[in-house]
Amino acid sequence: MSAHGTISLWTARAIQPRATGREADAAPDVVPPGFRHFLGDPGPSQQFAIDGEPFNPKDSGQRIRAGGLMEKLAGIIQFEPAKDFNPDIPSGYTYFLQLIAHDLVQSSLFLSRNQSSVLGLSNVRSRPLRLETIFGGGPVQCPYAYEVSDSGFRDRLRLGGVRSDGECNIDTGDLRDVARARATGVLAKEGYPEALIPDARNDSHAILSQIVVMLHHLQNQILENLSANAKIRSTGSPFIDAQRKFVATQSACALIYRRIIRDDVLPKILHPDVRAAYESGVIQVIDRPQGLDNGPWLVPLEFSFGFFRFGHAMIRAKYSFNPETPPPYGRLGLTEIIEHTSEKNPALMPFENSWTIDWQRFFGNGEATNFSVRIGPWSRMDIENAVRGSEPNEPGLTVRDLTSSIATQPWSVRALAETLSKTHGKLFRSSPYLAGALDDPKNPPWYAAVSLWLSDRRCRPGQTLNDDEIRILAADPPIPFFARFEAGVDPNIEGRHLGVLTSIVVADVFYGIFQYDRLLGADGNQDLAGQLQHVSELVFDGEPGAFPGLESITTVNSLIDFLGARIKFPIGG
Repeated sequence: MSAHGTISLWTARAIQPRATGREADAAPDVVPPGFRHFLGDPGPSQQFAIDGEPFNPKDSGQRIRAGGLMEKLAGIIQFEPAKDFNPDIPSGYTYFLQLIAHDLVQSSLFLSRNQSSVLGLSNVRSRPLRLETIFGGGPVQCPYAYEVSDSGFRDRLRLGGVRSDGECNIDTGDLRDVARARATGVLAKEGYPEALIPDARNDSHAILSQIVVMLHHLQNQILENLSANAKIRSTGSPFIDAQRKFVATQSACALIYRRIIRDDVLPKILHPDVRAAYESGVIQVIDRPQGLDNGPWLVPLEFSFGFFRFGHAMIRAKYSFNPETPPPYGRLGLTEIIEHTSEKNPALMPFENSWTIDWQRFFGNGEATNFSVRIGPWSRMDIENAVRGSEPNEPGLTVRDLTSSIATQPWSVRALAETLSKTHGKLFRSSPYLAGALDDPKNPPWYAAVSLWLSDRRCRPGQTLNDDEIRILAADPPIPFFARFEAGVDPNIEGRHLGVLTSIVVADVFYGIFQYDRLLGADGNQDLAGQLQHVSELVFDGEPGAFPGLESITTVNSLIDFLGARIKFPIGG
């Protein structure tokens, strides 16, 4: 359940002095296409380091030493989290965040399974937060994901039917699954091994694929509304009309999705002081997105491989999908959920009705709601084992998060915090791990707290950390660990939301996209009603009223209400 163009070799790189000698060997490699470093390339003294030496993944000795440290740290993190769940974040948001991650980054290979080498790595996501993960490149590039309309243009995202429990064939007329098919090359095999969606990662488990279904229904519903809207004048060509409505619908879906992120998702995960500062404009975006005007966008490595991996701590061991979830206990285990896909179990496709989700169990706040695990420096063996490959000694999810993060030669937490303190220093005062001097690489403000936490857990079987290793990790913690630590160990947060530093980086990335990536020219700071009116007038020759009622969809629950019977358990579309 993990998340996974270039600009003219950045200005930040151009103004930095050229490293020589040993510093040159450790200096970051050319950043992979589609990526960049947050705030520009870190200098050698600003990079993540092992015992004061900038980490160089090409150095086999350093790589082995770092790998051993990350394995021990991951072993310490792999323990059962606190029994009380997070009452502020229902579990549906865990997986909505996964979809968001897929909409920001689509890596060309698995960095965490590539011996820390970025060779061949690129981010092929061309634009952020435009629902490319749902629409792909559109009907021309991804025709298999769309149905052909009467006009001859493929406009509707496909939906798939579900089966009654125990039945072999689709017999319900209930469109609660992604569309699935059997390719000609596998006709002799049982089941439906091909999910007809542009981003195959969105069929990586049975929760995420149903969030995709929700968004397919949104697109279909808006198309139907446009077809019934008498204010929309025809061009005289059914094909041109269909294309225009598709463009308008895709833009409306993306604007609604961005508004849900801004008004519903970010308030749940960001530190409230940080969100208030960015939302009000008291704090301005410091790391403006790059690549939006002259090529594919560039995602910050520290964000994608570091700070935004916090969601892996929020995963539960079991989930209740609906009142008919079968025994034992009326909950489905994590391994079952991950394996309920076209790739893992084509013979079980399409979904049976008992596998469809009653959305109040994932986005509600009642007794039956699956609330998420609190954010913190913990994991669980269920998820570690579920994502392992077939090779012997395949690393678990936490090791992969840690090793892929340092392989990108990121900023050190201390150097990044020191740089941000110049613009965000007032926010640092509310964090016990940032309120202090940040100029000493050997003694950052969090050093004592991290040292104590590691020391208390150093003797987990097979994962003993010695004093020297604790000193190294406490002075320069890998970003994914620090992001979880500042959220889960801070007594003022207790894992309910992100800590200050992680919130700043996450907020800066998202608000940068909202402000500088304009969908069809719509102002990112305008309310949803104004944005939808702008798209309506632009696409439909000045007509402002193409999207009545959509302006109220600003949360996931308002989206669920808008779709109504289309996604309501157990009836559905």
